[in-house]
Amino acid sequence: MIFKQVIGLDMKYLETFIRVCELGSFTAAADAMNISQPGVSKQIGRLQANLGVTLLRREDNGIKLTEAGREVYTNGKKILAMWNKLSDACHSVSNQLSGLLRIGASTIPAKYLLPRILINVHSTYPHLELSVNVADSRHILDSLYRGWMDVAYVGTKPEHPGAHYIPMAADKLVVISNRPEWSDRDLQDCPFILRETGSGTRTAFEQALSAMGLMPDKVKCAAEVSDTGLILQLVEAGMGLAVVSSLDVEDLIQQGRIKVVQELPAERQFYLVFMRDSSSQALIDAFVQSATAPV
Repeated sequence: MIFKQVIGLDMKYLETFIRVCELGSFTAAADAMNISQPGVSKQIGRLQANLGVTLLRREDNGIKLTEAGREVYTNGKKILAMWNKLSDACHSVSNQLSGLLRIGASTIPAKYLLPRILINVHSTYPHLELSVNVADSRHILDSLYRGWMDVAYVGTKPEHPGAHYIPMAADKLVVISNRPEWSDRDLQDCPFILRETGSGTRTAFEQALSAMGLMPDKVKCAAEVSDTGLILQLVEAGMGLAVVSSLDVEDLIQQGRIKVVQELPAERQFYLVFMRDSSSQALIDAFVQSATAPV
């Protein structure tokens, strides 16, 4: 009975309910969907009123699904996926592709590589709404695997068996400093300002050290910083060495504010990643086509 009733519902209410179930709280769902917590509560209330049943119960340790809630969650995910595919197909036929495409990107792609793609996508599909989240590669890929992102642009090769990836631009990592006396010293004898664990830059640096016969866990860490801009300021102040994208330091090198101590031997590859059989496949295909089009 409940399954039949779901068919006539506002799909937004159903999407909100599913997000609450997966994230475990109204607050987390509100943050993920960029709406207020009262707005989430209101949508869940309307969904329950339309169905005539209670779907969730608030308890001291969080929320708990009722029996009806479990049925709506299980079948609602199927209905929502079918609806998204139908909507995408209709928009494609009418050449008016629209909807929300959730994009995740790590720091370097977001700053230097993604803007051109976003401009191309907007120019070709002006009705498409783009949501962009910037974080380290591990966080972005995890969000993609969980279904919170539709496409990712990262500096780490995905390992998930359901992920499809396309190699994009490549980049060199360089060791930078403003202290001349560190230029001729062994890297493991110098203090480093490191990116956080999980960033593509940190992972590539550790892989490069291993390839050079050095031990990543022996690197002296002066600080661990998630913001590249702050890292560059600390290097310029003489706090330590850092490993950064060559794209990030071109201007500073030309200005003589820092120097490259060493260029790491391997290139770092950036990847466009998405999950196979996504409910937003038409939107993803449009994005990928724009991203891989010749400049």
